[in-house]
Amino acid sequence: MTKKAQDFLVDSALGEKSFDLKASESGEEKIVLSIEEGAVPASLLKETSEKMKKIKGKGLMKQIGDALKSAGQPNAKDKATFFRLMAIMINAGIPLIKSLDTIADQTVNQHLKTAIFEIARAIEKGTTLSDSMTHYPAIFSESQIGMIKSGESAGQLNIILKQLALEVEKTAAIQRKIKGAMIYPSLIFVVMIIVVSVMMIFVVPKISELFAQSGKELPLLTRIVVGASQFMIQKWAVIFGVLLGVILAATGASRTRQGKYTVDYLILHLPAFGSLVQKSILARFSRNLGNLLVSGVPIIQGLNINAKGIGNEIYKRRILLASEDIARGIPLGESLRDTPEFPDMMVQMISVGEQTAQLDNISVKIAEYYEDEVDTAVAALSKVLEPAILVVVGGVVGAIVGAVMMPIINLTELTGAI
Repeated sequence: MTKKAQDFLVDSALGEKSFDLKASESGEEKIVLSIEEGAVPASLLKETSEKMKKIKGKGLMKQIGDALKSAGQPNAKDKATFFRLMAIMINAGIPLIKSLDTIADQTVNQHLKTAIFEIARAIEKGTTLSDSMTHYPAIFSESQIGMIKSGESAGQLNIILKQLALEVEKTAAIQRKIKGAMIYPSLIFVVMIIVVSVMMIFVVPKISELFAQSGKELPLLTRIVVGASQFMIQKWAVIFGVLLGVILAATGASRTRQGKYTVDYLILHLPAFGSLVQKSILARFSRNLGNLLVSGVPIIQGLNINAKGIGNEIYKRRILLASEDIARGIPLGESLRDTPEFPDMMVQMISVGEQTAQLDNISVKIAEYYEDEVDTAVAALSKVLEPAILVVVGGVVGAIVGAVMMPIINLTELTGAI
């Protein structure tokens, strides 16, 4: 394949993508890939060295940021880009090893770059793509590897890779929305703790000395605030030790199976946030199941793979139980019926999908429904949280200010009377 023979490769499913085949000094053609989908792993190979020179002049912080991004684990954007580029190049008829080497050359993240290179070397020795990916569980999940294995068997690897890119992007989008909804209240909560601590440690003790000199009995609210202030100053080591112990205990417990089950249960039952987390889990479960079934993975194997990657111990146990029921001849819809983890509407749609042999398509539709539900829930939660947080912060700070101001007003009135 030469530049004259083909400047552009067109795929009806993937769209038009440009491939620039540039000859090196040795005469060997190199593929320089550029796509317009917003997730480009690196600059063109020919321009890489020039752009790296320009980066050196952008300041120390820019260099540090690029270095940290390169050294960390690949994010969703990195992995989605890898799957998408692989789909494009395989669909274009480029050999698998050549595709991997080309993408590795243009990948910025060092962990992913090394993994892609090693995967290519393993394929050269006769290993399949899916088997070679199993050596990198921190990068490629079991469900992703299972889909790729099915794609290899069915001869539809390019289609499966495109589905994986979409799945990674959808999952990452949901996670970003949930984290975005939690950032604001978390930040306000931290700021409130800092402000209250500063007032209790530095402001209240100074004013309480003035109150003590007056000899007048303080209001109840003021006595409570002053007592809390003295406790924080005198017992700060105990308070810090208790908080540290609780954090360490919770972290250690969450690493055990029963502890993780308890933590996941509490998260699912949090006011407002629990429903949002549940909808995101249902969206992820449905999309993964639909993609696995479309890829040709048997439903029992698909459920087992899905359970391991769902990220919630409660749902993991329930999905594994459903897998055992299907092995005994019980349909999935019947197995999930009357369970709090799966809403009735979702169970009914799954039953319809089984009866019409369209469970793969129905699962994707369910995923789209719950993804829209997550968007709606995040927007509603943001509108409710902002005023609620302002009320809570205003109440706490107002109580402390009131406790300080009431004795001062009393002292002012006493001085005026004299």
